[in-house]
Amino acid sequence: MAMAGAAGNWDVDVVIPVYNGGRFLAEAVRSVLEQTVLPARVIIADDGSTDHTPSVAASLVELSPRVKYLALPHKGVSAARNAAISVSNAAFVAFLDADDVWMPNKLEKQMEVFAGADPDVGFVHSSYFYIDEFGRNVPAMPIIPPAARGDIFLPLLFENYVLSGSASSVVVRREVLDRAGYFDERLFHGEDWDLWLRLAAISHADYSPEQLVAIRIRSDSAQRSRNADRALSFFEQHLLIFAKWPEHVAARRDFVTLMRRNALLNLLPWAGNIKKINKFYYALSRHDSPLARSLFKSRADLWLALGGMLGRYGIWRLRRHLLNDRRRFLE
Repeated sequence: MAMAGAAGNWDVDVVIPVYNGGRFLAEAVRSVLEQTVLPARVIIADDGSTDHTPSVAASLVELSPRVKYLALPHKGVSAARNAAISVSNAAFVAFLDADDVWMPNKLEKQMEVFAGADPDVGFVHSSYFYIDEFGRNVPAMPIIPPAARGDIFLPLLFENYVLSGSASSVVVRREVLDRAGYFDERLFHGEDWDLWLRLAAISHADYSPEQLVAIRIRSDSAQRSRNADRALSFFEQHLLIFAKWPEHVAARRDFVTLMRRNALLNLLPWAGNIKKINKFYYALSRHDSPLARSLFKSRADLWLALGGMLGRYGIWRLRRHLLNDRRRFLE
């Protein structure tokens, strides 16, 4: 499979999903167009934006013939990415969120990793750093640098191994992506983790250690919010992902116990809300995932387990949890 296209270009298509991201889109696209070695195409997948995103995208299309624009109905980030992947035809696909920024040598460094890697390497990521809404560095934010090469499937699934750099750092071989399948459009949280798992199940990972991506911290980011209601929804999404690997889950005898404990921890902020807890139980009992349905035998089982956890941690520790200091709460 060819790595290089025309002279001075990589045979890479860059997928940029965007929803009401007109404020940052131009900076993201320009960071791609200013790469030391250019990709073949930059595909902007507009997920039904209602702000000025379409006009920004139109100006970017005029700026470079490499830029393509897809106006899509609003179906979520996974659907937008999938639409862009479907119209791409390069040997490699790279992802960039519309509010993040690439360093000028990002693609060059990562394609060098592919060039020196064995054929089993299906995807490459990188380290990163943080910027704020105005593009200023945020040095106080902790960085989790890449640390594992090769077969990373089990660390991704069970050991909370984080693919450094988020989706904005990843470049994947198209033939591996086609075999693994695209983003799961049922997921609004963890959709990238889900895809990395499926890639890791059939190929190896590698990385470039340099900080090649600037991840933007935004005050309105749903993914970075500590909202307790979202935490319950995110937990249910994770159950959908774990359900795709039943043999691996069954091999971990303590896994159901751990997930049950995590469910209770996510319920603690709602310990006084009978309606919310019952709603969560019924959501689990009707969940698509057999794993979700197995966590609590009955509503009474859930309430008894929650009461036991409250007794174990005590009200003063619950108060910490309500203040969103989960790290100390779990110590």
